[in-house]
Amino acid sequence: MYDYYVLFPNHHEGLRLQKELKAAGIKCTIAPTPREASSFCGISLRITEEDLEPVKQMIERHSIKVDGIARIRRKAAIWNKSC
Repeated sequence: MYDYYVLFPNHHEGLRLQKELKAAGIKCTIAPTPREASSFCGISLRITEEDLEPVKQMIERHSIKVDGIARIRRKAAIWNKSC
């Protein structure tokens, strides 16, 4: 299973997209940018695969600057592992 992270050049663009997605009823989560996606610190928006195309359309429609969308394999939470 994979998570998708929208990467931004700055916090402002990330918050702009988050606001537009929320208004459209598209779920997203503000998250730290994963190291696998970028060596820079910052925020990203985690989205589902089902929402990938609507999010891309929203980015284009509102001219939101992004550094890309990263597909990263979801890691099992440590508390879900059995001994």
